[in-house]
Amino acid sequence: MMNELPIETVIRENIKTLRKRLGWSQEFLAEKTGVSAPYITQIEVGKRAPSLDVVEKLATALGVEYKVLFEPNNSKKHSDTSEFSKHILETKLISAITKTIHKEFSR
Repeated sequence: MMNELPIETVIRENIKTLRKRLGWSQEFLAEKTGVSAPYITQIEVGKRAPSLDVVEKLATALGVEYKVLFEPNNSKKHSDTSEFSKHILETKLISAITKTIHKEFSR
């Protein structure tokens, strides 16, 4: 007997979990994907299901293959890999550098 979650729930949970592990806001993920922040919110709360095109953009921004977003509990398993940890570190460094540059040039 399998208790399968609806695919929309799996995608939503994986996106939200991976985004939070990266320390990103919904707004930052929206900037990285070229979709609106309200759309990211609607996906994460289950009001909208993303198109396959948006799933691919989200996966690319989050540093995973698109199929990862369709796999139940994959975001938990994936966080243990060194590749994902390296991606998190790189992303946080880039974000910190970008913020510093913006702060310096906005003076």
